[in-house]
This record gives sequence, C-alpha cells and structure tokens, in this order.
Amino acid sequence: VYYTGYVVQQPENTHLTLADQIALGKDMPMILVSVGGGRFGHELLDCVVEAAAILERKLPHHIHMFTGPFMPEEKFWNLKQAASNCHHLHIHRYTPNLLAYMQKADLSISMAGYNTTMNILTTGVRAMMLPFTGNDDKEQTMRVERLAKLGRVYQIQHQDLVRDRFAAAVIEQLQHQPTPLSIDCHGVTQTAQRIKTLTQNQPATASVQEAA
Repeated sequence: VYYTGYVVQQPENTHLTLADQIALGKDMPMILVSVGGGRFGHELLDCVVEAAAILERKLPHHIHMFTGPFMPEEKFWNLKQAASNCHHLHIHRYTPNLLAYMQKADLSISMAGYNTTMNILTTGVRAMMLPFTGNDDKEQTMRVERLAKLGRVYQIQHQDLVRDRFAAAVIEQLQHQPTPLSIDCHGVTQTAQRIKTLTQNQPATASVQEAA
C-alpha cells in the first residue's frame, strides 16, 4: 500500500464566458454558493436567498449561486423568483469554471463533498460548509467536523439555517482568516509515477521468480 496524496482538480486555462469574465472582474467581495449536483442542499440555497436581503443592506458584495444541473426544474425557478428583487444575487445552474469562481471568491458556502472540499483547501478560500446527513451518511460530517476543529472552515449546523442567524454568520466569516493547512495535493502525479515504477519493475520481478 502506497500513500500518494489527495487527488485534486488542477487550475487550468479555462475558457471563460462573457458572463464569467464580468462576474470575476468585479472589485467588490464575492460570495460563492454551490451544492454539487443539486440533488441535495436545497435548504441551504433557500436560506442564502432569504438572508440575501439582509446582507445587501449590511455590506457591498455580490453572490453567485450554482444550484447544480440536477436540481428539479420547478425548484430552480422558485429560487429565481424568490431572488428576483435581490440584484446582487445571481443564480445559475452550472459552470465548468467553478474553480475559477472559488479562486476569486472571498467566501464559499457549500456542502462538503470531496471535490468541493479539495477545491476549498487548494484555493485557500474562506468556507462555510453544511454536511449531507441523509441516509445516515456520516462521511461529510466527519470531514467538516475535523476541518472545523483545525480552524479551517465553519461548520453550518441545521439550526444556523435561519435568515438573521445565517446572515450574521456570513458577515463574521468574511472577517475571519482561516487557519492554513499543509496537505499533499499531488495525488494524480504521484499515483501515476508509482504505477509507472511498479510496471517498470514487474518484468524483472517476474524473471527472478521464474528463475527460482
């Protein structure tokens, strides 16, 4: 068994759309909201929309929310309707350039899936994370609890999903500097190198065994 580090998405020269360029080119603080594929986390998105009006009065910023491609159509348009008067809140289904948004963001609000977590750790963005707990799943909870104890992220509790309380937590986290973590994020390269080494050594090992 060989440990090769975490597998993470690498920054690329992505093709930014005009909308991406406009969003990423703004000087005011950006809050990024995402819930992975969109099958879960609807209560988090609802809370962000409800808190958006309070946040708009408290500080200059803009919010980009990505609901995920699998969010039900009716739910997506209900969110858009609820946010129709919040001119600083932009709701989209999906972007292939989420990492670019995370690199630009001052705060990420999300679930705690593996890919999102690794994007947060590699970009260094401040983060508020709500773990998925359905079907008695403890993976995301264990991940967020550990990172919260290390001072790297803020763990969103379900009791936090109230408009005023959530808005206050967002403002507090925008002023908070997370604890930096040193982790090995070279899993892709090191795994490939390990496999190459093993395959190069295999014929020699086989020859020795046959001779024996």
